Amino acid sequence: AMALTLPLAANAAQEATPSASPVAIGDISVLPLKEPGKLIIHADQPLYEPWFVDNDPTNGQGFESALAYAIAERLGFTRDQVEWGYTSFNASFAPGPKPFDFYITEVSITEDRARVVGFSDSYYDDPLVTVTKADSPVLEATSISELRPFKWGTQVGTTYHAYLTDVIQPEQEILVYDTNADSLTALDNGTVDAVIQTLQIGIFNVEIQFEGLALGGILPGGEGEGMGLVTELDSPLIPYLNAALAELKADGTHQALVDEWLPIPPGLQTYSED
Repeated sequence: AMALTLPLAANAAQEATPSASPVAIGDISVLPLKEPGKLIIHADQPLYEPWFVDNDPTNGQGFESALAYAIAERLGFTRDQVEWGYTSFNASFAPGPKPFDFYITEVSITEDRARVVGFSDSYYDDPLVTVTKADSPVLEATSISELRPFKWGTQVGTTYHAYLTDVIQPEQEILVYDTNADSLTALDNGTVDAVIQTLQIGIFNVEIQFEGLALGGILPGGEGEGMGLVTELDSPLIPYLNAALAELKADGTHQALVDEWLPIPPGLQTYSED
């Protein structure tokens, strides 16, 4: 692989990370690795589509498996130099040393987590969507203002909660729940008319988890926190990971993987902002 030097995107959650001077990628001998000559990537178990396929991170199928191999390739690794392992989701962003070079299983970048582990730049920003009953009048709404009259539920302290409070500003009191599952149960049993989810979770809600629910539309300007590759705090590997990600974004490889594995469902509207 040819070594390219790229400036690195600054990331607000990354202030404590080693200074982002441009680094050249393509030569694995210069990388600060757990074990020389191999890239150790961990993921959760079990793993779910569309992020992984057949619960097997090694097959290159699914958005995160395909992306991990693309990053490895840009760094200069061959496929057989990539070694996968298991760390539980919650342990991945707990304080302390890590058995992996990086971890990839939909870990959202948050300020709290970034105090104790390192993060790459975001590799996916999931848009926010509305989820409602398949026969609900919520589905007739085409603008933010038309969403205001309905009864909304949400999980406390989430980006969903903040978007409801700051942007939609419902006319009725928002019902706030301790867990996302509780808010979805309230939707399912008719206690609330609608909830907000990220697109991929929303697709899972309506296609697999519940019967009789539907996606209403994409909310303008709403995104989850963004997902990052997890490393040890202040890992010297982060600039190299960011350089590989920047290269994949610049040449269209990243977007092609998003289009293949995380497409927006056909016909799903985006609400107007009035």
